[in-house]
Amino acid sequence: MKKAFFQLHIAVLLAGFTAIFGKLIDLNEGILVGYRMLISAVALGLILFFRKELEKISFSNTMKFFGVGAIVALHWVFFYGSIKYSNVSVSLTCLSAIGFFTSFM
Repeated sequence: MKKAFFQLHIAVLLAGFTAIFGKLIDLNEGILVGYRMLISAVALGLILFFRKELEKISFSNTMKFFGVGAIVALHWVFFYGSIKYSNVSVSLTCLSAIGFFTSFM
C-alpha cells in the first residue's frame, strides 16, 4: 500500500512539473509536442538499437502505431494548449478527470 501511494505521488509530481515546464516554455503547443515526440522517438530508438531489440513490423501494425501516436499527440497538444490559454491547475484538473470519465465509457 505504501508503494502505491509513493508511485501515485511521484506521478502527480511528474505531471505537475510537465505542466509547469509547458507553461514556462514559449513555444506554441504544436511545436512543443513535436519536439517532445522527436526526443522520445530518438531516445527509444537508441535504447532498442543498443539492446538489439529492433524488429521488423508489418505495414498494418505500423499504421496502427501511427494512429495511436496521432491520438496521443493530439491529447498532448490539447493539454499544452489548455496550459497556454488557462493555467496549470485547470489543465491538471482536466487531465486527472480523463481517467474518471474514461471509466464511464
